[in-house]
Amino acid sequence: MTKYEIVKETSFTGTILYSIEKDGTYVINSCSQDLFKVEEYLKNILENGEREKIKEIIKTIEVNENKTD
Repeated sequence: MTKYEIVKETSFTGTILYSIEKDGTYVINSCSQDLFKVEEYLKNILENGEREKIKEIIKTIEVNENKTD
């Protein structure tokens, strides 16, 4: 059985963030200051399953930042 939880995190500055955890592990991209958005995201997960985010590197540029002239 899988357990999903909406977690409220309050920083020392008073900023509140909500996120989703699945069996105690943070669900990527589930964090927002808007509780309604997080609740809707959880509803979507429960109805449609989790979707993995696919990340693709298109171009890489290497720069020598220690270069001296």
